[in-house]
Amino acid sequence: MEIEKAPAGSTPGIQYIHFNALRTDKTYRAEIIEQALQSQVEEIRALAKEVLSIEHLVEAPSAADPSGSHPAGSAGDNRASGQIPPGNLHRRETSRRLSGLTTVSFALLVMVLLVGGYFFATDPRLTRQITNIEVQGSILQDTVWRAGSTYRLNGLVFVEGNATLSIEPGTRILGEPGSALIVTRDARLNARGTVEQPIIFTSAKPVGQRARGDWGGVVLLGNAPVNTSVGYIEGIDRADPRGAYGGTNDTDSCGVLTYVRIEFAGNEISKDNELNGLTLGGCGDGTILRFVQIHMGLDDGIEFFGGSANLSHIVITRAGDDGLDWDRGWTGSGQFIVIQQDDQAGDSCIEADNQKKDPNATPRSAPSLSNVTLVGGGDPMKAQRGMVLRLGTGADLRNLLIAGFSLDAIDVRDEATVAQTRTGALQARALVFTEAVSGRVFEQESGEEDDDGGFDEEKFFLSRESGSAFIPDQVLSGDVHDLTKPDFVPVYTESLMKIHAPIIQGEFWDESANYVGAIRPGSRNTWLDGWTAFASN
Repeated sequence: MEIEKAPAGSTPGIQYIHFNALRTDKTYRAEIIEQALQSQVEEIRALAKEVLSIEHLVEAPSAADPSGSHPAGSAGDNRASGQIPPGNLHRRETSRRLSGLTTVSFALLVMVLLVGGYFFATDPRLTRQITNIEVQGSILQDTVWRAGSTYRLNGLVFVEGNATLSIEPGTRILGEPGSALIVTRDARLNARGTVEQPIIFTSAKPVGQRARGDWGGVVLLGNAPVNTSVGYIEGIDRADPRGAYGGTNDTDSCGVLTYVRIEFAGNEISKDNELNGLTLGGCGDGTILRFVQIHMGLDDGIEFFGGSANLSHIVITRAGDDGLDWDRGWTGSGQFIVIQQDDQAGDSCIEADNQKKDPNATPRSAPSLSNVTLVGGGDPMKAQRGMVLRLGTGADLRNLLIAGFSLDAIDVRDEATVAQTRTGALQARALVFTEAVSGRVFEQESGEEDDDGGFDEEKFFLSRESGSAFIPDQVLSGDVHDLTKPDFVPVYTESLMKIHAPIIQGEFWDESANYVGAIRPGSRNTWLDGWTAFASN
């Protein structure tokens, strides 16, 4: 008969075993014993060895009769007379007793495997009916989460060692309160969704009851450089080495996220330490982040702690604090990024630092960003800024469309950051400012409010040399502030299309994006179609 079973590694700690086949099918039984021999539990390995030794005894032929059979009609063939030679009688009795021992041992093995988290099925269809699987603790071996099941995170789930967690397109992962998925250094997350079947990390609460901070989020930790001696991710005890990140491998990979949605994250996992929707600590440029949406997080959408990971086609919507946050020496690149703030929540679309204790620490935070759309909530009573640049950060900013903020479109906070404008580490080209809520793109600072030594943001970011412009007319559609069905496509106008800076050359960059903002003006279809969602709860 055909034996069906769930693929090995479907879920940590869970195997699907067909009991009848275990008793009757020799090949299938050998497979199960082999898996038990590789178990991390010593008792299971020992019992598997015992069963294997008994099976060998049962199957071994006698020394007097190596073939274990007699030719028909020979002296050893007593079937016709019904007589059984004494030697054969002894072997049959031994076989019967050993068979009994095998049955007992298999029964013990079954009991141990059940305790160890194995699942026995008598009907192959049952494996396809498993739809809700709880995951907790550590993932220590290569594991696959299948699209046919829903995975429920309970507590902090760590992917450790050299293990890779692979997630199939269309898989849903539900986060319970206090849960998070943390991929430690040397481990990998391979989450490759598709536009038709995105991978979704969301709240375990029913639709309609979900809210910011229902669960933690996704954390990727790697071995790329940071500008502190040792990095520890917020919320994990510093005595726990699984929270460490950073190293010397600039090409390190924390894995792949494509067509992935992370919703309703940002739970406080320790006092005053909320996780972000997606947190990256020391991830190198071997990391792939493309077509990722972070929606309705309690804290930041995406935060980089150093590293050189790149990102493209990113959507961050309705973050409770900042949309994109970086510090500790992030030097990656980003293209095609949309960040939309809620009119009732959120601080800045981008908050950027180098390092708090030493603003000139190296490597200096200096990412390159092009084709970015930043949308504020548009409410004059809600204090929001497009970008806050501080603590010595650098950046190469090109082709940005910034709209709808009640305060500064861009605020440079301190003299350490101003110094980067003089060295060229902080530069901006082809920025379009529009829909200034107060009628002004930049706030006037004086007296105690002057935190940058008199630096003139308007002169720097709106200079003729930068090729930037303030366009008071409507550039984005009226639906850009719609929180559940936003439209981020700019209106096609000749004046808008004239403004753009050359794209940085390199394998990462799409050099055909000769326009400001994340989406080509006048587009009917966009790269957001089909895989993003904007539910409020």
